[in-house]
Amino acid sequence: MLTSLNPLVGTTQSNLTQEAPSNELGRNEFLQLLVAKLENQDPLNPAQDTEFIEQLATFSSLEQLISANDNLENLALGQGSLINAQALSLLGKEALSASDGLIELRDGLPEKMVYELPEGVQNAELVIRDSAGKPVRSIELTGEPGLRHDLEWDGLDEEGNRLDDGEYSYTVTATDGSGEELPVNVFEALKIDGVKFLNGGLALLSGDRELRMDAILEFREG
Repeated sequence: MLTSLNPLVGTTQSNLTQEAPSNELGRNEFLQLLVAKLENQDPLNPAQDTEFIEQLATFSSLEQLISANDNLENLALGQGSLINAQALSLLGKEALSASDGLIELRDGLPEKMVYELPEGVQNAELVIRDSAGKPVRSIELTGEPGLRHDLEWDGLDEEGNRLDDGEYSYTVTATDGSGEELPVNVFEALKIDGVKFLNGGLALLSGDRELRMDAILEFREG
């Protein structure tokens, strides 16, 4: 049997209409027990006023707790729907995530990479290697420190030959004026072309890759 999917909350219509039985004591059950107790109390030894007031106070507290819980559930549902709707606005943008030291060539073109140079850098170089670890291209990294810059690579080796599609590794070295090594941040810049709704969250899609929200460092215009 087919079920209709609500894309905003990630639940099915059948889940909304079929609720599992609960063993919890609700407001109606509590009130029924209270009335039954009053009906069946010993007329020669009825409940004292203070005891009855305490029972009513207990019922009032239960009612307030149930109402507060319902309100919190509605608030969480509304927030989840709002977050899912806002995620759709990310389509077409670029998501920056920390690079794993690999760069892929597809159809002769490399995936987009972004780097950020540290303050005080004098020289920085990125070396691309093939699957055997052989260097195939060296690229000088330039630009103002502290800002993010696109990696300029055309998918060619040092002799101008187009490299085969596949995964390549890279290393980055950067030094200051005294020759001390400095760290360089390198990111993948992936275009968001889909949103996947999951139980308890969502993921963004870029081609055949699935990106968790907690792995994304920044969004920017594509």
